[in-house]
Amino acid sequence: MAESIALQARLFRDLGHPLRLRILCLLAREGRQCSCRMLPELRVPQPTLARHLTILRDHGLIADEREGTMVFYRIADENARAVLRAAGLPCAGGGAPSRRTTKRRDR
Repeated sequence: MAESIALQARLFRDLGHPLRLRILCLLAREGRQCSCRMLPELRVPQPTLARHLTILRDHGLIADEREGTMVFYRIADENARAVLRAAGLPCAGGGAPSRRTTKRRDR
């Protein structure tokens, strides 16, 4: 059980990085994407994107598919979408922002 908890803690730690959440949001919103199309939107160097995609893939949250020289990524685990919804990120769908979020914007 301790090993399982340690694995889940690592998952949450890795999901705590803003770029990884942005990648998941992009994939949730756009669907299957080539890393070459993610670069302009995320505005990070290719090696940085590759490192973060590898971390998400190693956790099983995303999957990659090679077509010739291009690599496409997609969300592989629907729990990734649930995490985005639980975090209240609009990219995950699930309706309007919470009242608490709305109140903060009105201030």
